[in-house]
Amino acid sequence: MKKKISIVSSAYNEEGNIRELYKQVKKQMEMLADKYDYEQIVLDNASTDGTLNVLRQIAAEDKNFKVIVNARNFGHIRSPYYGILQCR
Repeated sequence: MKKKISIVSSAYNEEGNIRELYKQVKKQMEMLADKYDYEQIVLDNASTDGTLNVLRQIAAEDKNFKVIVNARNFGHIRSPYYGILQCR
């Protein structure tokens, strides 16, 4: 049985960048696919641009990609901590 790695990131108005983050994480994890399973979790901090739409598109295409939508902006410090709690 492979160990599982959870990569947790937060996003706020990152519509133009979030797909690149996804691609880079996926690329690195594919190199480790024989040793590890993984999930990439992105917490959206109430973005006001199209970030959430992009996140949902990626999640629909990739079972390893998860989205948590925050009702408000918890900030870049507390948001990933909340994501880690969701991984349990």
